[in-house]
Amino acid sequence: MLDLSTFQIVFAFATMVLGGLVKGTIGLGMKIVALGLLATVMPLPSAIAVIIVPGLASNAWQTFSGPPQRDTLGRLWPFFLMFCIGIWFGTEILVAGNPRLITATLGAVLVIYALYALAAPRLPNPGRHEVWLSPVVGSINGVLAGMTGSDAVPGVPYMQCLRLNRDKLVQAMGLLFLLGSGVIAIAFIVQGLLTRELAIASTAATIPTLLGYWLGEKLRHRISEERFRQLMLVALLVLGLYIVISKLV
Repeated sequence: MLDLSTFQIVFAFATMVLGGLVKGTIGLGMKIVALGLLATVMPLPSAIAVIIVPGLASNAWQTFSGPPQRDTLGRLWPFFLMFCIGIWFGTEILVAGNPRLITATLGAVLVIYALYALAAPRLPNPGRHEVWLSPVVGSINGVLAGMTGSDAVPGVPYMQCLRLNRDKLVQAMGLLFLLGSGVIAIAFIVQGLLTRELAIASTAATIPTLLGYWLGEKLRHRISEERFRQLMLVALLVLGLYIVISKLV
């Protein structure tokens, strides 16, 4: 049974509003923000389960709008295939591994993501190496997603270095996040990690997420999107360091 205290319920509600607000303001970041915060007050598998339905809901439109999907899938299908396979191995590690070490890994992923996004390096286009690099990066991304619930690293930096046009990049990242939530949901059901209670909680979490998304869209026109993004990344960096230190020290 999912047994959450009043504090955990209120904290989860506020977290999903914040995650939706971040995505509504800058277009991404809902899952990684919400997951990092939820992991500080509940077991990581429960935190991952809670964000599954909001992840599906918030990324469906991003995925199915824009240019035809066949263009994106035609180029990136090796990445996405190995990403999905990697998730299954990652969830096996989540079930069998040391909870403190795996949660610390999530913290490390938050730190890496924040540092990369703040530095914004221009990575070289893989060129002819894309043929073998896509499945390798997809596999690593999938294992980390299955272990920690975070599907942004190294997938997002890799997609950015492919020099996709803006619409196709947005669609590719939406497909990455949508597949991540969907395959994790299936893997969690098979592993017995997505209980009925967690499924209900995840469905309910969609409401504050969409509320936050609506607020974020309103906020986008009132503040500097770049300044908000930088503040969010600094907060993620601090949160990631806190998770790593609290789990390893």
